[in-house]
Amino acid sequence: MAPSMSLRARGPCTVEVLVLAWALCVVLVTAAAQKPSITVDEVGTLFINSTEKVVVNGVDVMAAFAYLLEAATSTPSSVPQLIISTAVRGPDSVYAADLDGDGDLDVLSASSDDKIAWYRNNGNGTFSAQIVISTAADGVTSMYAADLDGDGDVDVLSASWNKIAWYRNNGDGTFYYRQIVISTADDGARSVYAADLDGDGDLDVLSASYGDDKIAWYRNNGDGTFSTQIIISTAADGAFSVYAADLDGDGDLDVLSASDNDDKIAWYRNNGDGTFSAQIIISTAADYAISVYAADLDGDGDNDVLSASVNDDKIAWYRNNGNGTFSDQIIISTAADGARSVYAADLDGDGDLDVLSASLNDDKIAWYRNNGDGSFSAQIVVSTTADGARSVYAADLDGDGDLDVLSASGGDNKIAWYRNDGQWDWKTRFNLP
Repeated sequence: MAPSMSLRARGPCTVEVLVLAWALCVVLVTAAAQKPSITVDEVGTLFINSTEKVVVNGVDVMAAFAYLLEAATSTPSSVPQLIISTAVRGPDSVYAADLDGDGDLDVLSASSDDKIAWYRNNGNGTFSAQIVISTAADGVTSMYAADLDGDGDVDVLSASWNKIAWYRNNGDGTFYYRQIVISTADDGARSVYAADLDGDGDLDVLSASYGDDKIAWYRNNGDGTFSTQIIISTAADGAFSVYAADLDGDGDLDVLSASDNDDKIAWYRNNGDGTFSAQIIISTAADYAISVYAADLDGDGDNDVLSASVNDDKIAWYRNNGNGTFSDQIIISTAADGARSVYAADLDGDGDLDVLSASLNDDKIAWYRNNGDGSFSAQIVVSTTADGARSVYAADLDGDGDLDVLSASGGDNKIAWYRNDGQWDWKTRFNLP
């Protein structure tokens, strides 16, 4: 006779509990050839004998349970690292954009060997050898891609030591032969970003510079030429990261900064014409704040703020109250040893934004599942093979409709990616609501 399992039901049972019970029974039952049977005795004990398959409302419960069990017990580096290039020295930044206009996303890197480079996506998630855009970015630390001259293709921006510069895309992924300098008034430039700050329809440039504590911007004149530096603030002591998002819901883009010497996450209100308020502090609880990002994490329609801070290993967020005021720091994790970079993207395809991190000291690329209300799971490790992980980003690199993960790591001089093949999208995979 086939082995069976009993489950004593006390009070009402939810569908989820029954499904889990059935899955557990399937794992333990060995009589694959027997017809399934479910019986309940006079005292309410449930007996199940089953074949190797239980389907409830179209869900293969055995497969789902095996998948969840594997996910819970898998090793930290269970997602294979796919190396794009090791032809970089000390890469600090990684990004993805369609540089050659063929409809797929190519990869960009900035590295301390003064290189801005890219890697052509072959259309299937494999990449070309490194294509150097410039070696004139001395000690480059940050790069971004955006259409700066309004010609419909994606140009490249860089921040290096005392320089903010850009590289004009010729339309096919080749670039103008020389670096175009926007400014040399940035002492220790650490971060660069592009956004329409004055509402005139073209993309202006933002910078954070460490040596002079400056958050600054450069007005786009409409043709890819830029104004001289316009200082937003010098109150960001050790300015390290800059970003732009509408934080107060008035329709224009405000500016965010992370500064490491004063542990500050702060913002600067856009007055609607590209002039800005004084610094408004969100938090000083991010010890050595080094990365800042904004996204709607709790699904209420406004942009919340994310930070990564090195000395306290923290990935944290700050809830937007709807008017540009913010909650105290809400810690997502302190398991990112030397947290270096933070980003938000929907990795599991459930419609809300999850959080990604890169941490320097434990070589980790990791993510944190959004539970749908702005609360998050414990850290889920994507890889521990990014030695000295410095930067993380998400984009659909293989064209299959889900978001893959990119990393730059300085200890092993690697630009790499991690394929999302649905392993994180367990609800969609098993037809669950």
